[in-house]
Amino acid sequence: MKWLNIVAKHHKEYVKLIESFGEYFYAEDIVQEAYIKMSKYCNPSNIIVNDEVNRGYVYFVLRNLYLDFKKQKEKNPKVSIDELTFFLTEEDEQEKHEAYLKLLHNINNEIDTWHWYDKMLFNVYKDKNKSIREMAKETRISTKSIFQTLKHCKERIKENVKEDYQDFKNEDYELIK
Repeated sequence: MKWLNIVAKHHKEYVKLIESFGEYFYAEDIVQEAYIKMSKYCNPSNIIVNDEVNRGYVYFVLRNLYLDFKKQKEKNPKVSIDELTFFLTEEDEQEKHEAYLKLLHNINNEIDTWHWYDKMLFNVYKDKNKSIREMAKETRISTKSIFQTLKHCKERIKENVKEDYQDFKNEDYELIK
């Protein structure tokens, strides 16, 4: 197949030709397919004339393969590995997000079982993003009392939602109730 080596000397030119048709991602594949088709079905005397490549002939082979590829692509869309990885990652992120929402829901359910004072103080602390000193100044409740209440609230969350939190950390999302 010495004649195929002569044809392959212009490989970059063939790739650029396919790219000029508008196909960038699969250009190399189409050119490789052209080499296979030429070696199987073409008469070498049609491709090599006077030890030179008949570029017109090669052009038509490449164009026809590109058009066949385009038809196949419309019938069966191709997805690159990069896009597939993105979709898989997106699915994993969706599952993680749903598990996170379940965990937050479980924490809020735990908070709802508390005494109104504990619930109010903890929600102000977590939602308003206020420091203990700011809360003490605004409510005239001692910092020690606020600190002890928040500490007790955090311990109850840890105690009652610990298992779900561990499942979330270990990425066992399906175990979160």
